[in-house]
Amino acid sequence: MPTLPSPPAPSATISPHVIRYLVQEAERRGISLERPLREAGLTPEVLDAPSLRVSFRQGSAVIDAALRLFDDPAAGLAVGGAQPITASGVLGLGMMSSPRVVDAIHLGLRFQNLAGSMVRWSTAARGDQLSVVAEVAEGDDRVGAFLIDEGFANITRMARDVTGKRFHPVRVELARPAPADAARHGRWFGCPVEFGAHRNAWTLSEDQWRLPSPFADEWTLRAALALLEEESAGVVDRQELVAVLAARIDADLPEIAPLGRHARALALSERTLRRRLADVQATYSALVDDVRRGAVTRMLAQGALPISDVAAAAGYGDDRSLRRAARRWFGCSPAAMRERLQSGH
Repeated sequence: MPTLPSPPAPSATISPHVIRYLVQEAERRGISLERPLREAGLTPEVLDAPSLRVSFRQGSAVIDAALRLFDDPAAGLAVGGAQPITASGVLGLGMMSSPRVVDAIHLGLRFQNLAGSMVRWSTAARGDQLSVVAEVAEGDDRVGAFLIDEGFANITRMARDVTGKRFHPVRVELARPAPADAARHGRWFGCPVEFGAHRNAWTLSEDQWRLPSPFADEWTLRAALALLEEESAGVVDRQELVAVLAARIDADLPEIAPLGRHARALALSERTLRRRLADVQATYSALVDDVRRGAVTRMLAQGALPISDVAAAAGYGDDRSLRRAARRWFGCSPAAMRERLQSGH
């Protein structure tokens, strides 16, 4: 199987969509993943926070533990197939509003860092066929196989959501030995599946990748692109503890809890938590400011909420405090920033 260097262990940049739907699948099977989550530094409550990012190490640890409990080599098909295109948030909206299937694919690959994928995606063309190719970071083969299955199942589900059709790729290639029940993959994808291939690929014919989306809308696409570019620019590598703390702050808004409360929830002393933040050149006040900036950006971009309500939802006592922060963040007033975001400029 082709491999890539694994990301640094402390890098927490992955949206936890796969983990969330893995937990759902575990619950459907009557299995609790609370212990593996806690061992990875997560909790069911933190997992629900919209701004949470996890590291490849955390995701792999939870997946590995779940697969041991499931004892199902095709679990990735169930987890990937359960995720509607809307699970990818604004990216899913942008893909649905794209003109054709191929445009949706290219948009998804362009912003794959926001989609929660633990796989590196690319495309390859041969004649009139288009393949989506997947590579996984070096590590546990079982986790890698799950991630490939989950990714291809999710792409198939998204293609069905985009087109409104019972969509099947023309071919799926998997660079690993066939499992005992290899026919299960063929039944799920509805096409030939080749195991032991030289790559992991999901392939469409020209007739398929040219299919139009019945939901195509150029204005919605333009607005989604503006939001995606803004969010992508803000994605930075963060130490896992900092990412979890940021998610807790975001979930608590408009309340800004004292650092000591977060420290207790994370089973740390306040002094230790401050030292951990200093180790990654971060402070609690700067982290609160960063979370507020993200929350304000989302609210300004998503609707016509009065500025006073935006200020209150972000934990500011009055409009003036928000205006001062907005000029520091954006170089303009909240109203001007809203106009810029909603116009796509």
